[in-house]
Amino acid sequence: MLTTNHVNNEVIKFRRQVISDFLRRSRFDPFMGDSSTNVIVRLADLESDGKQINVPLVNQLQGDGVGAGTLRGKEEQVDSYGFPIWADWGRNAVANNRASNKESSFNVRSTARDLLRGWARRIVRDDIVDSLLSIPTASIQAGRLQEPGNRVNGIRWSAATAANKNSWTAANWDRVLFGALLSNYSSTFATAIANVDSAQDKMTAAIGSLAKQLAKQSGVDPNNPGVYNGRPKITPWEIEELDEEMYVCFLGDRAFAQLQQDPPMYQANRDARAREGNPTATNPIFTGGALKYDGILYKNIPEITQRLLLKGAGGGSVDVEPFFLCGQAALAYATGQLPRPTQLEDGDYDFVTGLGIEAQYGVGKIAKAPQSVAGATPGDLVDWGMVTGFVAAPPAA
Repeated sequence: MLTTNHVNNEVIKFRRQVISDFLRRSRFDPFMGDSSTNVIVRLADLESDGKQINVPLVNQLQGDGVGAGTLRGKEEQVDSYGFPIWADWGRNAVANNRASNKESSFNVRSTARDLLRGWARRIVRDDIVDSLLSIPTASIQAGRLQEPGNRVNGIRWSAATAANKNSWTAANWDRVLFGALLSNYSSTFATAIANVDSAQDKMTAAIGSLAKQLAKQSGVDPNNPGVYNGRPKITPWEIEELDEEMYVCFLGDRAFAQLQQDPPMYQANRDARAREGNPTATNPIFTGGALKYDGILYKNIPEITQRLLLKGAGGGSVDVEPFFLCGQAALAYATGQLPRPTQLEDGDYDFVTGLGIEAQYGVGKIAKAPQSVAGATPGDLVDWGMVTGFVAAPPAA
């Protein structure tokens, strides 16, 4: 008869290295910088002190000037506005005692450090995503300095009322797009979004190009060619080292998948992309994640689908997904304190230990109100560097 082991005598091994949920780095990073020409403008002014920073916004001069006539008394007034951003804190920690740490199959403290760094990256990325569809205000964001805090300036879409959405839609009439037709627009958001249907309003290269045309014509009176209407002009993002300018369009998973399957987009990547080197490493047909067409760089941000999908909002109760065509200074990211590690100083005679991380920042969509408006409301504020589109986004069959 074969001898069998008692269950308590059988060897059980655990990996010392923990496998946690994978957290990729933010795809917003390449578009963030200190210059006002970046898509996301990083502001470090609050790192020394202060709770609020005003982003100065100045429209280009729009008058005709004078020729040989008298200039005195005919000077043009500078149309400026200071858009406020408030920072808030983000903090988290992991604690355990010496007993559990000693008996754990993995190093709790080392794992906690990695998890906390990942958490800090995630909340910044998620806050940027939420800011894309936020409704700008000139007031301190709700929940600031409370638990769990709120670093997104303005009104999150999930917290916005119907009146908030209508005011924003009306204020941004020349920089919102519902589906494939300009005629889908209505100043009542619920009416406009219901015009988005699954038959013709899925994401395509043509819809992206239409959004680009809106961006290029922003600031111009559509009823009076050549006449500026005093509204912000959406300026393309400049890549100085390439002497090139383009718009950047952030899309969720569903809209990006539709765009990949759009025949003009697929044909352009199949027939017009360079064949040098390893095509499987450079051609987006194989790599995914980014597409380029008609002066627009399309960037897939999965969290847009995860956080901003409008369930059943379109015609026939189809899901609707927003996309964001951005130029310069579309968003502001104000840092008050860069992420720093913290630890529990006095935990029950050193028996309890804890590691933490803390950061202070605020992120918000940049928007401008007329110079005469101080305490601006959603009905006054116009998105400075962004066209927001809405497309039908049914789930994959």
